[in-house]
Amino acid sequence: MLRYGESGLYMESPANPSLLIVDDDVSFARAAAEIARTIPYDITLADGVRQAELRLSRGRFDLVLIDLVLPDGSGLDLVPSCTRQAADVVLVTGHPSIESAVTACRTSLLDYLIKPIDPARYRDLLDRTARRRRLPPPVPGGGRYGLVGRSAALQRLTLQVERVAPTEASVLIHGESGVGKRLTAQAIHAASGRRGPFLSVCCADATAERLSTLLSDAVLHAAALPGAGGTVFLDEITELAPALQIQLLRALENQVPERRNLRIVAATVHAGDRSVSEGGLREDLYYRLGEFTIAIAPLRERADDIAALAGHFLAELNERHVTRKAFTGLALEQLHRFSWPGNVRELRNVIGHAYLMASGETINDPMGLVRVTQPLRETPGSLTVAVGTTLEEVERRMLMKTLEFFGNDKTKAARALGVSVKTIYNHLAKHQNPAESG
Repeated sequence: MLRYGESGLYMESPANPSLLIVDDDVSFARAAAEIARTIPYDITLADGVRQAELRLSRGRFDLVLIDLVLPDGSGLDLVPSCTRQAADVVLVTGHPSIESAVTACRTSLLDYLIKPIDPARYRDLLDRTARRRRLPPPVPGGGRYGLVGRSAALQRLTLQVERVAPTEASVLIHGESGVGKRLTAQAIHAASGRRGPFLSVCCADATAERLSTLLSDAVLHAAALPGAGGTVFLDEITELAPALQIQLLRALENQVPERRNLRIVAATVHAGDRSVSEGGLREDLYYRLGEFTIAIAPLRERADDIAALAGHFLAELNERHVTRKAFTGLALEQLHRFSWPGNVRELRNVIGHAYLMASGETINDPMGLVRVTQPLRETPGSLTVAVGTTLEEVERRMLMKTLEFFGNDKTKAARALGVSVKTIYNHLAKHQNPAESG
């Protein structure tokens, strides 16, 4: 239910995301509030810059909808206050112009809407912010057994870990570099109840002496503490020298009673039996290690985990350095659109770099601070342009993308771009006949 209080119109529910609507047009503000109520949002109203500043000083908001032209100033004047508290900002105007659009694009905005706003697009903005707001708060070491995320793929991985952990089965984990194979092995150890150590060796650097010592230490520990055996993690198993593969296979086959509670977990970047055909792993060792196999999906296939992981890494840094830095909605949107060829490891590195480079408590442009080797994924409402693209090509792509977004409705496209319909036709003619334009 909508109620009036000291801070204006609001909805009673502490669990809802919060929305501040800054507009002196009462009918528009009420209509925008009614749509947001169905999500639902806690809603606060302000009719100008001064009143909005007061609202922002007294509370935190997840989303702020601001009219560009207000009785006592420009809505752009409120953007710094909004970004300081990591609020998503959407600018609204009934009088679009190229100048206002360019100015808006230079600020930390989630979107730029033209009145009368498209209800479907507005609802999509509300839904996106609400989804981010409803993510469980990240905590250092958070996630079940340290596995952080909310995607279906992450849930399946967690279930597999829980099912195999109490057994004696050897486990073979495969996935791209940086997806978290070692973390998954540690999760298996944590969920197993074993009180022994988690021992790790990189097979690319393993020597006969190192491998022999590792296995002997693990067996001795299991013998000394019956029922408390540990886990041996063999990373990059396909890099193990052929002679050492034979030694490992013999050690596994010649098991003794005190080794029964000793878990072997191996990892490789090769999927399935490709670790044999392409990776050089002995077939008999492959089947011995792969009594239970786990495939970890790359981060690009579980985009729902990106925000949770980014929040988790940032929370770790905040706790370590006693800070309160936060992402803006624009920053999370940017992270979500990146393809992450280096997977979770690359995401962690980007968050660490962005944290160090952020001068205040707000992180707004994490990808702008690093060398981006892959283009951002485009969405129906966004355009990705590589550095060095000519202005003419940027103009052409912006025009075609906007027309596509509005279903080739040239009137709506012209309104969004702040130009006349005639200008749209002129530019279409120019780009369709480039020889005639020069």
